[in-house]
Amino acid sequence: MPTYEYQCQACGHQLEAFQRMADEPLKECPACKQPQLERLISAAAFHLKGGGWYKDGYGSSSPGRTDNQRIDRLTKAIDDDKKKTAESTSTESASSSSSSSAGAATSTESSTGSTTGTT
Repeated sequence: MPTYEYQCQACGHQLEAFQRMADEPLKECPACKQPQLERLISAAAFHLKGGGWYKDGYGSSSPGRTDNQRIDRLTKAIDDDKKKTAESTSTESASSSSSSSAGAATSTESSTGSTTGTT
């Protein structure tokens, strides 16, 4: 038998009721006795437990990973990503400092080269 959730529009009281699908919805609120009770739409609480059931509905030919294996794999991926980010940041800062000093030398050479070429 399904469980239905109801809420009274007059007083806000909420309740759950086990009813057959063919039964008429409840009308009267047990708290305030007003005929303002409405059935709520709620998510189904259906969970298959045990071996052979999959959440996505598809089976897997390989044995599944445990939660600890998933956590370890995600932690490793995050750590690797942090290392790559740190390496690229240090490489960019080193190349930008060397390119700025090289750029300064180039601008000095071009300014001295242009004055000697005009004389």
